[in-house]
Amino acid sequence: MNTTSTKFLLRAAALAGLLGSVLLGSGCASIGGALVLPLPSDAIAQNSPAPEVVTPYQAIENARAYVKAHPGADYAIGSGDSMLPLYHDHAVIVTERPALASLKLGQTVMFMGENGVPVAHTLVRRTEAGWVTMGLGNPVPDPGTLRDDNYLGVVVKAYQPTGSPILAYARTAPAGVFASNP
Repeated sequence: MNTTSTKFLLRAAALAGLLGSVLLGSGCASIGGALVLPLPSDAIAQNSPAPEVVTPYQAIENARAYVKAHPGADYAIGSGDSMLPLYHDHAVIVTERPALASLKLGQTVMFMGENGVPVAHTLVRRTEAGWVTMGLGNPVPDPGTLRDDNYLGVVVKAYQPTGSPILAYARTAPAGVFASNP
């Protein structure tokens, strides 16, 4: 091995050691080269509402009643398992939009994801660029950060229906609001 190769290997080893100590010392981990943040379990338990288990129809009706009583609130039907074990597929979540500056670690927020689809994930770390978000069931944080331009709201209520709320929504939706694909 020549001198240039030896110097390169020594520098690479030193850099790897430095990065490893920074990651281990900061409480972060790595999976497949991706940075993984520890989930703030206590903050999540305190700042993200546990879902109330109800019938599908009651989930929709409860969400609508909350929205009617709280101007500016909205609701959505979740899809996927990224928020397990807190919110399961088809959870009905109700959101309000307090100022971004008032958000707290562990809150579940709704934001427009980088692919243009709304996402509801948890705040896991505040940075200068914005909040880092992550699905509880995901191994790594979301790409990008939560900022005012993609922030839609914070989850204030959640309902876990005992079945799919889609049919309950379809039966109660105003004419022309719900589309199906026969």
